[in-house]
Amino acid sequence: MESFRAIGERLKWHRQQMKMTADEVAEAIGVSRALLHRYESGNIVKLETLEKFARVYGMSPSTLLGLGAEYLSDGFRFFERVASLEEKADRVSVVFGPLIYVLSSAGYDRSLARSLHDPQDIDPLTPAEGKRLLQVLERRKAIFRFRQPAMVNIVPLSRIERYLANGLAVTADKPYAERAELRREAAREIGHMADLIASPPMHVQIGLTTQPLPTSGYQIIHAEGRRYLVNSPFRIGQPTNLRYGVGTITEDPEALDKHDHLTSTLWHASLKGSQAENELRRLIKKCSD
Repeated sequence: MESFRAIGERLKWHRQQMKMTADEVAEAIGVSRALLHRYESGNIVKLETLEKFARVYGMSPSTLLGLGAEYLSDGFRFFERVASLEEKADRVSVVFGPLIYVLSSAGYDRSLARSLHDPQDIDPLTPAEGKRLLQVLERRKAIFRFRQPAMVNIVPLSRIERYLANGLAVTADKPYAERAELRREAAREIGHMADLIASPPMHVQIGLTTQPLPTSGYQIIHAEGRRYLVNSPFRIGQPTNLRYGVGTITEDPEALDKHDHLTSTLWHASLKGSQAENELRRLIKKCSD
């Protein structure tokens, strides 16, 4: 059954994220390695065994069953989990700004790589952490380009204006030449967004909302007949935060329905097509003057 297969996939994913071998988990829950493999392949798991898995992985049995929310307090694990869902996605809605990584240009990759080690960041990433994050993000972009899921992206104009004014700067007190270069990079990236709006790929729709974002941003992923609501407190750039917060991933129908309605409301009132493109060109010119 599909539900048992999904449980098996969650068991395997969480084991891998805990950096535990099959032998280590099998010993911890008191089963053979072969039986663990069957559980991870989608065989029925007894409730008492599922409770043992939950204790080992530090979560509730309902989360492993897909009945509750997944809570991830590690930004790296959070983005890796989102990537595992996007690998199966056929439709995605994203309400976030000033831009989303999977639609960004190659130039943004270079800007982001540099910003991850900004000495003015209060908690900068180590070189190893920066490399790990970029690998996860590059995987997400590769998945998006390969699968080409239908995407709706709603971006708040207020976030775009802030990005154009500061670029990927952690603070505003940088030397003039550095601030100017950051703003030029931001202008090029928003120009890339304007180009996408003017000549969009068949599977991408972008809208600009004048409304302030009602939350920190969210994503709805449709994959293999299931829906996932992703809420993230984590950020990359302006400044980067992968350590503080709790990301949630849930299949709760009520939460999904309310966010679907919110997405529809925001999309209906958004600037789209030539209106959106012209507004972005105007903001780029305004910030360049």
